[in-house]
Amino acid sequence: MHRRYQMNVLIVDDQPDVVEGIREGIDWSFLEVDQVFLAYNSEAARKVVTSEAVHAILCDIEMPNGSGLELVEWIGAHYPDIKCIFLTAHADFAYAQRALKLGGFDYLVQPAPYDLIESTLQRALLQLHKEKEQQQVLVYGNYVNRHEKELLDVFLREYLSGQKENAHTLIQYLKTLSIDIKPEEKSRLVIIQIQNRKKHIKKLDREMQYFVVENVFMELLGEDASRLFFCTINSEVYAGVFYGSSIWEQGKISEKLRNFVETAGEKLYLSAACYVSGDTRFLELPKELEHLLELTESNLTGQTGVFQAGVEYFGWGRGYVPLDFERMKSFFLQGQYHMVSDMIRAYFRDLEQKGRVGKKILTYFQQDFLQLFFDILSTQSVKAHEAFQREYDVMALRKSTESLSQMYHLTEFVITFLKELNEESSKDITPVDRAVAYIRQNIHNNISRTDIAENIYVNPDYLSRLFKKEKNISLTDYIVQEKLKMATAMLRSTNLPVSVIASNIGYTNFSYFTQVFRKSFGMSPSEYRQSAQKE
Repeated sequence: MHRRYQMNVLIVDDQPDVVEGIREGIDWSFLEVDQVFLAYNSEAARKVVTSEAVHAILCDIEMPNGSGLELVEWIGAHYPDIKCIFLTAHADFAYAQRALKLGGFDYLVQPAPYDLIESTLQRALLQLHKEKEQQQVLVYGNYVNRHEKELLDVFLREYLSGQKENAHTLIQYLKTLSIDIKPEEKSRLVIIQIQNRKKHIKKLDREMQYFVVENVFMELLGEDASRLFFCTINSEVYAGVFYGSSIWEQGKISEKLRNFVETAGEKLYLSAACYVSGDTRFLELPKELEHLLELTESNLTGQTGVFQAGVEYFGWGRGYVPLDFERMKSFFLQGQYHMVSDMIRAYFRDLEQKGRVGKKILTYFQQDFLQLFFDILSTQSVKAHEAFQREYDVMALRKSTESLSQMYHLTEFVITFLKELNEESSKDITPVDRAVAYIRQNIHNNISRTDIAENIYVNPDYLSRLFKKEKNISLTDYIVQEKLKMATAMLRSTNLPVSVIASNIGYTNFSYFTQVFRKSFGMSPSEYRQSAQKE
């Protein structure tokens, strides 16, 4: 595993709300930041940098008693390894030019979304980590520099993809690394598939995930890693090529692969599966990759573990038993939509328990389900293409057999579509009513007047006039009013951080949310919570 280095961040801004907003809005544990220091002017920042180990700085440019540019110039002269990210409310090219000239890592215009600040910090810390890692001995003993490793990754991936001319290229390149492999060399292929990441853990960018997976995998293999090549196949699939006659005789590799799967789940919060080929010649590895990738595509339910080639683990469509679609149709016609949803989920739960959810099963189900859907549409004089012009398109339909979650996406779309179709035909709902319903259903998103108008199929200006006339409040003010109602309710009834509450009602910028809240209630969200607790 890669070495864990200490990482500390300093936030510098003369506005306390901005500093507090960034501290609350960034997921520091995800970034593996140990300490976050705060400073409200250049002088205080210098004291922190002098007395503490600071690795990255988020710095405002315009501050009294010393600008951020002057501060970073001083840091560059005394602490050149610190990564400096500038924050400013002005998109001034001259500022940006000087900031980057001083060695600034990046330049963000405020108000910047916290996810952008977080991803920029992640890049800065990753670069810091790589710079430190480059000073250590590389995991691959035969590699003498990063350039060689990158070339090997490219050559190996192209070879495994089945381009015959690349076999010779790869073997010749390996000789330059003092690795003599013959086309007949005994080999095995391992595919690592990253299924998903736990919901509360943010997704790693592609480069970081590769870096982490490779290093953990190599460390757990121990001495066996000395006869292994590792490369990327795509963003979620990696390949390891074991070579040499003795590598599998030890009988320990499968156990180590299971250890990797467990470690990935417990330490990296990644659901992983490993697929292992049988013994083969080095020249036959592309065929093995093709077979193992078929296994990854069949693992639709995201099962983790170690799977051997040639063993049927996942459903391939055998023994397809369709649902009682006539009964489902009667539920639809009676308006019992929850019964349809329960019926479908119970069906797939049963198949999951039996290990029979494969691509063919999903394909057969999709065909029968769509036949029922189109049959019901015909009774309502609705054309099939009209249904797929909304938020669910033909591309999503094609992907519905790729995973169980995609299939649920299709079935929930159909259920919702038929439910709304029934409601529209049985009740005359005004545009204002539909706008209000849309706002309540999407209160957790950053919604605008245009978003609402597009989703209820009316002109934005017409909707605004109509809304003001019926509700005696502008549409924009109503959105803010409803969001703040939910915010005050959560402030009173939960202990959630204010930044989380802001995010839950569609505000990505903590400082802006605080301003809106203060404008309406004359106090900050934290002050409101304290006041409510005293009542």
